[in-house]
Amino acid sequence: MMKFRLVLIICIWFSCFNLEAQTKNEKESRIQLSHFPEQAQSVLNTLTTQAKRIRYYKETDGNKLSFESKFKYKGHWHSVEFSNLGALEDIEVLVKEKQLAKPVKTAIRSYLKTNATKYDIIKIQEQYVYSGDHSGVAFLNSILENRKTLSSNYEIIVAMKSQKSWKLKELTFDEHGAFINARNLQQDSYEYIMY
Repeated sequence: MMKFRLVLIICIWFSCFNLEAQTKNEKESRIQLSHFPEQAQSVLNTLTTQAKRIRYYKETDGNKLSFESKFKYKGHWHSVEFSNLGALEDIEVLVKEKQLAKPVKTAIRSYLKTNATKYDIIKIQEQYVYSGDHSGVAFLNSILENRKTLSSNYEIIVAMKSQKSWKLKELTFDEHGAFINARNLQQDSYEYIMY
């Protein structure tokens, strides 16, 4: 029912969107793990058998090519993104707004109320950016087993209305809920929003 609601809301909003030049136009196509770079395959081959519904994608965002694996683990959808050469970039975990710490939720809501006349949060992800301090396998395992003890950014997909037009945006906030950046999303690339 939730997916149906999201699709319906997105379709309605897209008829009202005023798109700007700096827009994220992300396209995904499903592929086999064997089409991933070897370095990425070696990280993903270590996934625990508790990971379910594992899928593999090739993703383009304008001129950038990347690879992404999505799976469900301990009740949460995870996304592991790699560069076109197979270097681990980040891991994202789909969460609900009620799971955010109260100060983070308050800071994000404050930003949205200040920058939009109306808004609807569509998707929230914890974002763990890979720094290269540990191996990709160690980083992946630390997120899978200890993410609640680690700091993350928050990546939010939100429909925002300001000056009588709706825009679909990807907003990034730091671990405290402070705004980092925003990108407009292209209307025909919305399908990547849902796992």
